[in-house]
Amino acid sequence: MVLKITPPDLAALPAAFAELEAGRSVALLPLRPDGVRWLEPPDAQRAHVGVTSSGSTGQPKLIWRRWAELRDAAHRSQTVRGWVWASPFEPASFAGVQVAIQAWAGGGWVMSLRGEWLDQWQMLAGTLVNAISATPTFMDLLVQNEPAGGLSWHPHQITLGGEPLRPGVGRRLAARFPKTRFSVVYAAAELGVLLKTHRLDGWYERDVLKARWPEWRVRDGTLELWQEGDWRSTGDLVELRDNLIKVVGRADSVANVGGTKVSLAEVAECAEQVPGVLRAVAVAESNAVAGQIVCLKYALSPQENAEVITARLQEHLRQRLRKEAWPRRWVMDDLGPALNAKRMVQ
Repeated sequence: MVLKITPPDLAALPAAFAELEAGRSVALLPLRPDGVRWLEPPDAQRAHVGVTSSGSTGQPKLIWRRWAELRDAAHRSQTVRGWVWASPFEPASFAGVQVAIQAWAGGGWVMSLRGEWLDQWQMLAGTLVNAISATPTFMDLLVQNEPAGGLSWHPHQITLGGEPLRPGVGRRLAARFPKTRFSVVYAAAELGVLLKTHRLDGWYERDVLKARWPEWRVRDGTLELWQEGDWRSTGDLVELRDNLIKVVGRADSVANVGGTKVSLAEVAECAEQVPGVLRAVAVAESNAVAGQIVCLKYALSPQENAEVITARLQEHLRQRLRKEAWPRRWVMDDLGPALNAKRMVQ
C-alpha cells in the first residue's frame, strides 16, 4: 500500500523520508492535485518516492523514483553538515525533493521561500541560510529586488536548475555572489540528474553526461538517450561545441511561421544579448496569414530608457535572425518566475 502525503512545505518532507527509510513507498502530491495522473510504483518490494511532473508537455503525472537511488546521490561531505537550505520549489516536485534530501542527508534542514521579495530576503538573512536551490530566473529576480542596505547575505552554495542558464544571468549572479560556489544542474523527474557543472555560461562538459549515460546522441537538435534497448528523447534542444553541450530549450518550443520552424529559445537568447535587456521570452501566437508569429516579451533594467533599448533590441534581432524569426509583436513585461509545479504556490 502506498502512503499518500501532501506536504505543505519543504520542511515537512523529512517525515516522508522516515517512511521511505522504513521501506514504505510514498506518493508526494501537490497542494492542487486535480488533473495529476496516478501511476502505481513499479516495484512493490522496494521503497519508491512519487513526485509530480511539471506537465509542461502534457498532463501532469506521478513519476516514481527509487528511494535508495535518490538518497545515496546526496552530497554528504563534512563541509555541508548542518547547513540550512532554502528553496522556492514545490515540495512535491523532483527539484523540491532533491534539495530536501540534500539538507536531510547533511544533518541540516530546509525551508520554503514564499511571499514578497522583502519577506524572502529577511528569511534568507535572518535565518542565516547557507545554501539555496532555485531557477536562474528566480535568483536573478531575487538579486534585482534586494533591499537597499541592512540585509547582507552571502551563501556558501547556490544550486541552479529547472531551466537553461543564460550567460547574462550567470554573469549577474557571479558579480553579486563572488565568493559563493555555484552548481548548475540539468535534471528531469523521469531520468534524474543528467548534467552538472560549476560553469556559469550555460555549457556543460560532455563527459558528465557520458558518465551517466554512456550512449547518447543528438538527433534533429534533440537529446536522445539509450534506455532499455531503444532511443528515448528527453525533449530538450541542445547544442554541441568541442567537448561541451548546452541545453537551449524544449523541443516543443518551436514556432511554425509560414511553414518555417523557428526556435523560440534562440530568439529569446539573442534578445538577452542586448545591453539593458534583463530577460526575454519568445512565444508563438496564432496568425491567420502566417499560421503563427513570434511575440517577444522582455524586461529592461529599471534605469534604462525604454524607447532607446527597444529600438536597439529590434535592430539587433533583425540583423542576426532570419526574417521568419523576427518578432511581430513586442511586449514589455516584468517576467517574474512562472507558477508551475516546480514553484511553491503562494
